[in-house]
Amino acid sequence: MAAKSITDPVTTRHAAIPPIAKALLAQALAWIVVQATFGEPAPVALLIESLLAGGIGRLFGLERWWFPLNAGFTLLVAAGLMLAIDPLWYLAAFAILFVTYWSTFRTQVPLFLSNREAVDALATLLPTERPVRLLDIGCGTGTVMAGLAGRMQGDRLRGVEIAPVPFAIAWLRGRLSRGAFSVTRDDFWCENLADEDVVYAFLSPVPMGALWRKVRAEMRPGSLFVSNTFEVPGVAPDHVIPLGRSGRALLVWRL
Repeated sequence: MAAKSITDPVTTRHAAIPPIAKALLAQALAWIVVQATFGEPAPVALLIESLLAGGIGRLFGLERWWFPLNAGFTLLVAAGLMLAIDPLWYLAAFAILFVTYWSTFRTQVPLFLSNREAVDALATLLPTERPVRLLDIGCGTGTVMAGLAGRMQGDRLRGVEIAPVPFAIAWLRGRLSRGAFSVTRDDFWCENLADEDVVYAFLSPVPMGALWRKVRAEMRPGSLFVSNTFEVPGVAPDHVIPLGRSGRALLVWRL
């Protein structure tokens, strides 16, 4: 009997306040502090405000990758005002970021792209004596599947991506590969992992605990769960494959 799929909205356990609300609050508090201290804006005040916004965001529990976003926001706004940039450019930039990162603010899973070293290391884990069913969750632009498709015959390679722009790129690459792999636009929490031999993920630290519970509940004994870089809290991997000098590694668990 197929395992029951587990859906898990990440943020319900991590915070009652959405990350974007924390970021906006950090910006507001930083502005209030700087205005009360310096009054009229000055270069040093803008720099302090940007650093304050990043630091306050970290105090609110935002992940490290939020720091440059919070810190850079003030500087970008100031630059836009000084250069008298047309507001339509801001709208265009927002639209591009929105369709690229889509649910990042909700899931706290940014767009990470796997490199060639990761693809090569993953290929060494796949059995060669039989076809393999591999699912790349949060597949981005399809780099992993495109890299594996040229060296694997008879396997079913599939990716899931929810952000529109990365999905469109991955889908096009799949079409150009003449069906060597397929991509679905969906939330990976809605996927049932029971039929997969290998599940590959390059996400962020935030969802790993919940994802591990989903993997344990749905994947078959003997199947592999592979995470690029990010650990499962409290669960040591069965195998670690370093990825060059980048400091990254493939972490492998056998169910």
